[in-house]
Amino acid sequence: MLVALDEPDSDLIVATPERVTFDYPLAGPGSRFLAQLIDFPIQIALIVVAGLGAFALAQLTHDTQLAVLSGLVLAFFIVWGYFLISEAAWSGKTVGKYAIGLRVVGDQGEPLRFSQAAIRNLVRIVDFLPLLYGIGILILFVNGRGKRLGDLAAGTVVVRERGGVRLSQLPVASAAPELPRLAPAESALVRGLDPELRRFVLGYAERRPQLDPWRRHVLAAGVEPSLRRVLPDVVATRGPEAALDQLADLTIGNRNDV
Repeated sequence: MLVALDEPDSDLIVATPERVTFDYPLAGPGSRFLAQLIDFPIQIALIVVAGLGAFALAQLTHDTQLAVLSGLVLAFFIVWGYFLISEAAWSGKTVGKYAIGLRVVGDQGEPLRFSQAAIRNLVRIVDFLPLLYGIGILILFVNGRGKRLGDLAAGTVVVRERGGVRLSQLPVASAAPELPRLAPAESALVRGLDPELRRFVLGYAERRPQLDPWRRHVLAAGVEPSLRRVLPDVVATRGPEAALDQLADLTIGNRNDV
């Protein structure tokens, strides 16, 4: 489990159980406002579509009250559900957040849960008051951690995403450390790796001495599903980074056996 550390307000610093730390730059009001400027027209377009649907319903049923009620209900679910569905299904992102490079995460850097997305977006109704997020902006400045009421209630924070990390962009270490020869079971595990994963692990092993903790964390997170298939117990107990390091050690040891 990740543990949040008390650091300056510009960053969210988290640490893994292995005492490796990495940080997320916190999103400021400006970038969050820009994301809203992108999301808002999308919501308006959806509301217009809902209004046209309500108008068509009124024409079919000749019941204006039912059509108006249906349109209002749909508009509410669009205003609230757009953010809820987007953030829950897209790992804390909406179209606007994706375009600006933002993401909603838990207070300890963990992926956003559906319950957190539901809470933060339900409280959004209060944040919006009295007009255009008046309360939300006030609370955001007062608490000093870039949190509106919805974030405080849900235990979330909006962060800036760093650019992706690729092994091909990183230099190769001059020499990889040699490890003891592998046991037969370990050697069989390495030989049974998917070729693509094996190439990735070998590239990681060669560059590992020059990787900072944040890059190691991002690379391990990118191949976590594959690591879970190969070393499920290690991933479950120590995390994907420990599993990737273990595979890297085994890969080097297997190469020494050849």
